[in-house]
Amino acid sequence: MASGMARSVQSSDTVSIRLVTLNVRYATKNPVPGEEPWSIRSPKLCAQLKFITSGHSSAFLCLQEVLYSQLIDIQARLGPSWGYIGVGRDDGQRSGEFSPIFFRVDQWVCQLTKTYWLSKTPEIPSVGWDAALKRVCTVGSFRHKKTGTDVVIMSTHFDHHGETAREESAKLIIKLARVWAEKGGPGAQIPLFLGGDFNSAPGGRAYKALTSPNSAMKDISELVPDDLKYGNQDITYTSFGEANEEPKRIDFLFAREPGGLAISGFGILSNRFDDQVYLSDHRPVVADVEIPLEV
Repeated sequence: MASGMARSVQSSDTVSIRLVTLNVRYATKNPVPGEEPWSIRSPKLCAQLKFITSGHSSAFLCLQEVLYSQLIDIQARLGPSWGYIGVGRDDGQRSGEFSPIFFRVDQWVCQLTKTYWLSKTPEIPSVGWDAALKRVCTVGSFRHKKTGTDVVIMSTHFDHHGETAREESAKLIIKLARVWAEKGGPGAQIPLFLGGDFNSAPGGRAYKALTSPNSAMKDISELVPDDLKYGNQDITYTSFGEANEEPKRIDFLFAREPGGLAISGFGILSNRFDDQVYLSDHRPVVADVEIPLEV
């Protein structure tokens, strides 16, 4: 499907997908003040994921900071209609944090998946540039069972320490996105979406690289009128209330060449309710997208 031409669409002419990105906060053995252990957070966080995807048969969850034990917990709580792709960043298997993509296996087939390390050697487990840790980007190509529509989904988590690493990671992802979006052949553009914790606010070098004119990537929140946005639009990372942490907007959803897509909704949801338990130190970012069917 060519996505460079905007057009009005009817619901019967589209595939509706819900995109969610959320850093779930890894299951630390040493919670900071204000942080509950994963055993407390898990049922609450998974209930939120189930609620915000309920009624959306074509939902994709781009998650970050997921240890293997958490991956199994989330899979069990979401249920058998869900599956996931992704590997641990430490060894390319189960060790270290995942940036997995959960998807509805009853609606979509994953045709191809690959994990890249955000470094000069993306094919092998490695630390990039001035990063403190190994970082990855999970990519999957999915086909909708009913309509044959193809989409590419990417989930990533940029380094918290190295600004050069974040900027270079953004450049690498732009290159990877171009390759994956063009797998349909010359001139073909498969709709591609990227979700993640970028550890870069809109003024940061990584965000600027991702949204540069030649990147072909657009921040989905910028494609929605302000009066249609839901929630707090300035903060996605809240922390657990630590005095030395600054709340900021560092979690985003991007679309590649979104001209033919209709963005029907966007929201940044809460991560704490009346019981005062933080589900995570990040808030979920959610977007609803209508993908035109080929005609």
